[in-house]
Amino acid sequence: MPKIPFIKKFITCILAGLVIGAFTLRQSITWLRTVTPVRVISMLPLLSLVAAVIYVFIWQARKTNRPATLAFWQGLIRYGVAFDLASFGWEKICHLQLVMPQSKLDLPYRSFSPSDLFWYFFSHSYLFGCIIAGFQIAGAMLLLFRRTRLVGVFVLLPVLANILLMDIFYQIGDSVVVHASIMMLGALYFLFIEFHRLKEFFFAAKDQLPAVNLSKYYKIAIRLSIIYIPLLFIAMHGKPDKYPQLTGKYEVKELKVNQQIQYRTSCADSILTVVYFDIRNGCVFEFNTPQKRWNGTYSIENNHLEISWRSPADKPVFKGIMSPADSSGNLMLTGVLGKDSMSIVLCHHLARSW
Repeated sequence: MPKIPFIKKFITCILAGLVIGAFTLRQSITWLRTVTPVRVISMLPLLSLVAAVIYVFIWQARKTNRPATLAFWQGLIRYGVAFDLASFGWEKICHLQLVMPQSKLDLPYRSFSPSDLFWYFFSHSYLFGCIIAGFQIAGAMLLLFRRTRLVGVFVLLPVLANILLMDIFYQIGDSVVVHASIMMLGALYFLFIEFHRLKEFFFAAKDQLPAVNLSKYYKIAIRLSIIYIPLLFIAMHGKPDKYPQLTGKYEVKELKVNQQIQYRTSCADSILTVVYFDIRNGCVFEFNTPQKRWNGTYSIENNHLEISWRSPADKPVFKGIMSPADSSGNLMLTGVLGKDSMSIVLCHHLARSW
């Protein structure tokens, strides 16, 4: 009977304790929080990990190398990862996940936190959520069978990697990142124990595809073309933001039409309140509400500004001059819109940083 190294016993037991503790904690918080004190629930991962640490030393002290013991702890890892992923999948199908509260749907996009943006995006398509759920459930089932275990790992790894990266970069929460990381490690464990098998399959096995009869240097140039040709096209196209010093949102601090100062007396007034200078020379005039907007394209040369409108298309072209309004960075637009002369003082509005 081959000897099982202590490091393998240690890693297997510790990982099993983490996986079982993590999925037990999540299930308890989701379904048992109303009947079990949170203090008791929060102790489950610690108890699971302590039990695993104690057992690994007992296992080593007994000097037994039964494969059944190793299979039991590996089975705990497989079941914990599979149960966790399958439960996430069924929750998506049953509208318990990827659901955006109705109270937030009418809020401005700019007011959303990264986690709100995440939930809003994925709640848009129920079918897309069901497809993700299908991969989670199918991969979990494949992971539980010995012959399909490796297939289940290959199905679940992209799903888990995507979940983990979104949890990190959309700031879903530290506890969620830790949970996803543990499940990721559980899946990677079964990839690493099959290292020699995978090495043989991917690198040592004979390739069945015929070779292309080209010189080595031509092949290298073709392979590298996927890097340098797209970069060349991008460099030739130029940046979408041609005037970064101008791009941004500007609040109208003062507006004069035909030398008369315009005042907003109510929220129903159709008075210019916000101006956007955007990428690809986009320009938007907003009249008090986001529902009243003129969308156009601007060109600027030597401080001479011209704005042509796409929607509504019947609006006259704005022609004017842009200049600094004061030392604080405000801008002055003076020009003509149709038959009306206009003078606009714009105050730059900094975007929200998360």
